[in-house]
Amino acid sequence: MSERKQEYWERQLTGQPLRGGGFTSDIERKVRERIRMGQSTTKSRGWIKTTAAITAMAVLLGGGWLLKDDIGEFMNPSNKMAGVPASLQDDSLADMDVTLKVMENTYDNFTTMQYARPFLLHHPSVGVEAVVRPVPKEGDKLQDWIEKEKLDVLRLSFDEYVLLANEGKLLALDALIKKDKVDVNAMYEPVMDMLRTGGGGQLYGLPSDFQTYVLFVNTELFKQKGIPIPHEGMTWEELLNTAARFQGTGVTGLLPDSWAADRVYSLVDRIGSSEGLQTDVQNGKQVTVNSPAWAAIWQKVADGYREGWLYREAKKDNSVESFTPSDAFLSGKAAMVISSSYYMQQIDQVWQGDEQKQWITVPLPGISNASVYVNEIYAVRANTTNEKAAWEFAKFMTGREFAKRIIAMGGNTPIRQSDWPEGKQANIAAFYQNKFDVSEFVARSRARSTGLGKETASNTLAINAYQLGQPLMEQVIAGKLTVEQALEQLKGQLEQEVMRKKKVQP
Repeated sequence: MSERKQEYWERQLTGQPLRGGGFTSDIERKVRERIRMGQSTTKSRGWIKTTAAITAMAVLLGGGWLLKDDIGEFMNPSNKMAGVPASLQDDSLADMDVTLKVMENTYDNFTTMQYARPFLLHHPSVGVEAVVRPVPKEGDKLQDWIEKEKLDVLRLSFDEYVLLANEGKLLALDALIKKDKVDVNAMYEPVMDMLRTGGGGQLYGLPSDFQTYVLFVNTELFKQKGIPIPHEGMTWEELLNTAARFQGTGVTGLLPDSWAADRVYSLVDRIGSSEGLQTDVQNGKQVTVNSPAWAAIWQKVADGYREGWLYREAKKDNSVESFTPSDAFLSGKAAMVISSSYYMQQIDQVWQGDEQKQWITVPLPGISNASVYVNEIYAVRANTTNEKAAWEFAKFMTGREFAKRIIAMGGNTPIRQSDWPEGKQANIAAFYQNKFDVSEFVARSRARSTGLGKETASNTLAINAYQLGQPLMEQVIAGKLTVEQALEQLKGQLEQEVMRKKKVQP
């Protein structure tokens, strides 16, 4: 390459201002061309990798995608390859010129968001092409589309993972995990058990994160009121009795749902599902919502709202308003709230400086199957021709380095608790302590995955019970109905729905 040519490419790579996203496809193309041009000269590969790394770092830094640790690696003067992160000095894909085809879900923005960029920094000779998954039509099969597009890396829901693993469409990862010494034992055990059970005893994918709900506790309010702080292992009865102790103190005991403070039925549904109660048996043949166990939950929750130790508020026009300083928990009006890890972002935004509060999380009572979500499982297509690069991508996206970015971006819970800073452990511990029935979770997933998008009668009735239960609970709280009357009405409405379904079925 001539000196004149080098100067031209330097101007092209550094002279254009970065756009809003920081990393445009045009810049990416030029970075890769620069690398390939350099590889054809007699200059050392070390210089080329250094140049590529510095260029990639500048691009990613301009887009805000490098964290402090990344920059620290570049600035470390003791490194004999100063300017190159440790991971780039040993790029296992350096001699590969490959473009990975990665599944992009319909409403994602994979290539222009955070996901692919850190991987490109570490492996600048590898490209990533996001292939958008089309909105499925009647009869469409996910596996057919995957094979048609010849995808390398798949980003799957748990139901999709179970379906494809059992059809032999995914690459078994156990041998690769052992070879590369991936510490799967450090990953959240219940989720890994779900993946292994769903794969018939083998792992066919790795998760980057998950979601579940926990109890957020303002420990300062408990100390001020002289009430014992909630702890792991409490039953729902104990938790509700703790909330009831705040009656008359000027503070509400519990905000049952940070997402919908006006939904008075949501706590009934959460308690019932965590205790294994069903809306029906035999797939809708017998409706059971009026059982004594359901009635006891209805009565306790209705009492809580009437007596004021369960918090409720008028319905808001904009759900985003739930996450403001006016939120009952954030404003100190409620001592506890049930929410997901997304809520930590709101706490960090509101409780800072002089407003900072002491808080912890506590696992919810019972089984939390209904409120656990494995957000994204990275898997490799069984017959990909780019197995090595695809596995490196899946490994990187579920690894410890990317977990730092998950934490920094907020919202999701990294699959390893140890990835959190030490100072956050008391705040996040409960997310890794909820209990799950793995066999039941996988069995339900298998039933759903036999016909993704189709609801069973029981699923439909559970949804209907949630919708119909809200106005009935409102009437119970207002004293217009007894619990027994409300449950009889709910049972009758659900039975009518069963009959209606039978009439329309062929």
